[in-house]
Amino acid sequence: MTIEKILQRIDGLLKKANYETLALGNFAINKCKFCFDLLVKKEDLVFSVKIFPNIDNLNQSVIHDIKSLSLILKSKPLLIGIRNRYQKLEDNTIYVREGLPFITLNTFENILNEQYPHILARRGGGVVFLDGTLMKILREKHLITRKELSEILGVTKRTISSYENESMRPSEKIAEKILEILENNNLFKKMNLFEWTIKDNIDEKGVLEEKELSQFESHVQDIIKDIGLSSYWYKKGSIPFKLSLYSQSDKIRLDDFYPLFSGISEEQGKINQMSFQCLKLFTDLFHKNSLFIIDNDIKIPEPFKNANIPIVKIKNLEKVDDEEEFVELIQES
Repeated sequence: MTIEKILQRIDGLLKKANYETLALGNFAINKCKFCFDLLVKKEDLVFSVKIFPNIDNLNQSVIHDIKSLSLILKSKPLLIGIRNRYQKLEDNTIYVREGLPFITLNTFENILNEQYPHILARRGGGVVFLDGTLMKILREKHLITRKELSEILGVTKRTISSYENESMRPSEKIAEKILEILENNNLFKKMNLFEWTIKDNIDEKGVLEEKELSQFESHVQDIIKDIGLSSYWYKKGSIPFKLSLYSQSDKIRLDDFYPLFSGISEEQGKINQMSFQCLKLFTDLFHKNSLFIIDNDIKIPEPFKNANIPIVKIKNLEKVDDEEEFVELIQES
């Protein structure tokens, strides 16, 4: 199945389950360069979907942006892999790369039906997440001692204890034997990807070197610093906006205002329509505030004025002295 067909299948499944979906590409191969193929929302649940033909051939900048976007939106990534360097990925299994979980299309469909994977793939074979407490209860119910069970499985008594206190996970082969002996399919402990912890550091010092910014972007960055805001830049284009802004102040508590997403347009004396439209779709779906910063000589066409996204010329941003004035400027715009 092609990536395009996989995305169409996922989009159909999500819409059938009453999720809102946003695709900035057209599902054609290599047309979507963002760190997601689909953004998905249902009530307070937000996640991004991205297809990877080979999970052992990852673009590091895309992986970094997936993590940062997850932290910014308080969302979870659902990453669909087709194969690794050796073979096709197996169902009901989570493959971890760069701290991120990858699953198959079938596993994704199972998750929508609240059937979560229970195998964590590792080198040398997968391990199974068993419910250790239930395992102990069932073992005692069957009047089997740890020593007896260890002899049947060919492991040590200490290993059985480790399974039951969940400090160790059995291999798939051992887990199947335990399941056969204790006769209970509920032994498999499901792993909910919506609870997967994403770790990443959003630190502007490590995001971009000054030399990577254009002259106009450097000027914007200097103004942002003078105002007293923190910024996180997305230079590679895998997120549909240029930067996100955050408050550094303990006095101003506007949790519904930040993060503020911003696009930038300086080229060819006009607003980048694609960039603006992507930012609008993105902010409409997630109900976030956004901003579009433009050079002084760019004229603002009428359709852009009515798009509910503040368009601020750099000369007006230069007049802002502090964060309170900045917030007023955006809200008035």
